[in-house]
Amino acid sequence: MALPPGPRIPEALQTVEWMARPTAFLRRCGERYGDVFTIRVSTTGAPMVLTSDTDLIRRLFTEYADVARGGSSTALEPFVGSRSILLLDGPEHLRQRRLILPPLHGETMRAQAPLVAELAEREIASWPRDEPVATLPRMRALTLEVVLRLVFGARDRAEVEPLRAAIERPLRITSSLPRLIGLARGMRRPWQMFDRAVAALDAEVAAVIARRRADPHEGSVLDLLLAARDEDGKPLTDAELRDQLVTLLAAGHETTASGLAWAFERLSRHPEVLHRIRAGDDAYLDATVREVLRIRPVLVLTPRRLNAPLAFGGHDLPAGAFVSACSYLVHRRADLYPEPLEFRPERWLGERELPPYAFIPFGGGGRRCPGAAFASMEMAEVLRVAARHDVLPVHARPERARRRSVAVAPAAGGQVRLAS
Repeated sequence: MALPPGPRIPEALQTVEWMARPTAFLRRCGERYGDVFTIRVSTTGAPMVLTSDTDLIRRLFTEYADVARGGSSTALEPFVGSRSILLLDGPEHLRQRRLILPPLHGETMRAQAPLVAELAEREIASWPRDEPVATLPRMRALTLEVVLRLVFGARDRAEVEPLRAAIERPLRITSSLPRLIGLARGMRRPWQMFDRAVAALDAEVAAVIARRRADPHEGSVLDLLLAARDEDGKPLTDAELRDQLVTLLAAGHETTASGLAWAFERLSRHPEVLHRIRAGDDAYLDATVREVLRIRPVLVLTPRRLNAPLAFGGHDLPAGAFVSACSYLVHRRADLYPEPLEFRPERWLGERELPPYAFIPFGGGGRRCPGAAFASMEMAEVLRVAARHDVLPVHARPERARRRSVAVAPAAGGQVRLAS
């Protein structure tokens, strides 16, 4: 079967480019090969066909959904677990999704906005003035605390700190580019380190689940999940709970932190946006969140593995290959977003209708990220607090993108400075 064209350099070199400079790699491929192309990287073990064509993306998320099934292309599969909503398919995926979505629903999450704002105020108040601040590690600490409090129901430092330490060990390993490449290539030493870190995390999560069963914390996502029942009246098992909680920990906090670091990097170069948010324009605040996610998506792919051959965009794809929408390239299409490289939140305030699947920072279809409402609320509340300050750039040039664990983040950490 004939795959779409793509880079002819060795897989090892494609893997390094994909890990070290993912967006530059995607741009070059899109410019040379068009709307559909193939890359080969060690993280998949099979060719991966990418597309920025919205009609093909619509078909991928809808009519091709039974052929293009779930499946992660990262080294994080042992991390999130085999029962994670990221990896399941068919009826079991639907069951887990129905159980997980209500606690993460928009109204439920909006009720938690005051706590997010309180934590954001405390964090930003601790930043030095007129000195460079790398926002990525600061936002990672903040979003992790938000997840631990809202999802796990951690009430104080005595509960927060053990969980924080347990989740940071495996994430630190996957945030190191050499170790991430080592995991992708199956090297023994990084995998041993990773397995030990995941085992320690599992023990801590199991202890939290046991504590919450004995002492519920009303309103936390974990307590709502403990009370949830499927159509047959069955609850989530402890093993299922573990995998969904770790998925929320790993994917939720790292991706939102990266999105916020990009937001600070963008806002520092656009004081007019900060001023308008500061004036209390909530519609513009929501538009700013959407524009950050458009121009700097942190999840640039949503891979699906084919369980049967598929005719796709004029090409015959074999079973076992991966196929994915590429949000990074979709969001840069000039036919969808005039002047796509310009940061313009006001583009979201007009009447112009976008075609389906033109904006996919959280994926789409039946596998759209269940934490989308959570992440959007969290980003809006942090930016509402940030807009009370004058946020200034540190570097003359915009920061490049680099891969950090599951997300694509600012290479220099989203550095800004707050005016005194």
